[in-house]
Amino acid sequence: MKTREPYKFKDFLLFYNAFQVASSIYIVFMYARYLIINGLFPSECTDKEAMELIIKDIYPYFIAKHIDLLDTVFFVLRKKDNQITFLHLYHHSAMVAWTWLHLMHHPTDQFVFVGLLNSFVHVLMYAYYGISSLGPEYAKYVWWKKHLTKVQLMQFVLVVTNLYYQHKLSPCPIPLYFHYFCLTCIISFFFLFMKFYFNSYKTRTTIKKPSEGKFDDTRDALLKFD
Repeated sequence: MKTREPYKFKDFLLFYNAFQVASSIYIVFMYARYLIINGLFPSECTDKEAMELIIKDIYPYFIAKHIDLLDTVFFVLRKKDNQITFLHLYHHSAMVAWTWLHLMHHPTDQFVFVGLLNSFVHVLMYAYYGISSLGPEYAKYVWWKKHLTKVQLMQFVLVVTNLYYQHKLSPCPIPLYFHYFCLTCIISFFFLFMKFYFNSYKTRTTIKKPSEGKFDDTRDALLKFD
């Protein structure tokens, strides 16, 4: 893209964001139903037949994490290089690695709550991106964008708590290396997103931002725990 003009993709991005919202809603309802039926913490080891159903339910989330990689493609094609940060690259890489380990090597229902929370956040996040892509006249409808990062931080706290108790209470816990890999990812996400939050909002409270009151269609850093 170095010698090319940036692409706009306005109509396609609207479709992409709408698709992401719809697919995330589907995963939220699918995992919520599973938790209502089976409970938050597994009480027994999974037999072969039940494991086949669990693997089937993992696939939508597994696919979603790979579709999310299109965010980077769009950044490049739109020449939004400032959005391809360490947080963005690290976050996407870690989540793809997590879902590969989960599906291919250690399929389990211990991450259902994690997937539900993450997909719920994606509903809010891609809804914001979709509204933003409509143009400046819709800026008044996305006044809540800074609160998305707060939701993310709350999500990480809930996920770490859930992972701890899943490993402690499950009769068939995941291998220790995978457990600590997941905890390391989430804790590092928490501190990176906290840094982003303070750099983006708290450090600007004493000065007037140049874009204050104006429409901003950038994706602010990665708001996802994808």
